[in-house]
Amino acid sequence: MENFKAFRVHTIDGQPVCKFEQLALNEIDDGPVLIRVAYSAITYKDAMAARGVGRNVRTDRPCVTGVDLSGTVVRSSDERFKPGDRVAVTNYQLGTMHDGAYADYARVPGEWVVPLPESLSLFEAMVLGTSGLTAALAIDRLQKAGVEPGSGPIAISGATGGVGSLAINMLANLGYEVVAISGKPAQSEYLRKIGASKIILREDFMRDPAPMVSGAYLAAAMDNVGGQFLDRLCANVKPHGKVAIAGMVHVDTKMTVLPFVLRSVDILGINVSRQLQMPERKRLWDRMGADLKLTQAEAIAKVIPFEDLDRTMDSFFNVSTVGRVVVEVTEKHL
Repeated sequence: MENFKAFRVHTIDGQPVCKFEQLALNEIDDGPVLIRVAYSAITYKDAMAARGVGRNVRTDRPCVTGVDLSGTVVRSSDERFKPGDRVAVTNYQLGTMHDGAYADYARVPGEWVVPLPESLSLFEAMVLGTSGLTAALAIDRLQKAGVEPGSGPIAISGATGGVGSLAINMLANLGYEVVAISGKPAQSEYLRKIGASKIILREDFMRDPAPMVSGAYLAAAMDNVGGQFLDRLCANVKPHGKVAIAGMVHVDTKMTVLPFVLRSVDILGINVSRQLQMPERKRLWDRMGADLKLTQAEAIAKVIPFEDLDRTMDSFFNVSTVGRVVVEVTEKHL
């Protein structure tokens, strides 16, 4: 096999140095499943690895980053997969401790690989990726907790982000009334297009400091931010409401227990990176190809060529991104 293009992060004098390189197959981490990568995406975790924030990527040797990929199996010594299979890999140690998605090829353990439903294209799989899996798990858990379309509105914080945007579209497609909470008034049209029925500006939502807001009408919420957003969401949820927590932008919060004790509000923790086992992953991917399938994938995703990868990373730190950023790794794909 000829050399191929890859984007690697080197740690030099304790600082990350990112560059495109030509690699041979034996220069990337081994794995029984060889995948020709079609698409990847940029997550906040990828931007952190590229800029040395949080030290979430190995430093002992260069690493091909990228925690999400979709592509086609080239060869496999794992009998569960065969050449031509369309697959996705998200999370695990991909792009952090194991060479990841930002390369024409990836070699990964079979335990990490999800066969894609026929109803999802390789592009749609990366509009979803880790963010879609997070949104799908949150919706799944809210539904299992008894939140139905007739229960009342569901609020989404961090609404213009990847997880928030996908959750809005999925919930709207299921018939829920979705309230988007956003600090970006210029994106109101975008939020309505993807399914939000009501938009509340962040400043307005945070204005009432009461531990339990009078006239609370939210049946549920999904928090993608944390901190005081979580506090305000819980204060605005009506009795027996549910709040799914997926975000950790702000990990510190000063909260009262009143909503949990006096209104019986339940908290649902959402984590797809480690705790989500493969049978659940496959079930959620099947759901994302069926009843949770997006209707606004092109609106939610900005597609960039592989060459623009590095220059796009910084947008994740100045909070200028909207929706998902999908990376077209190879120009020819199935």
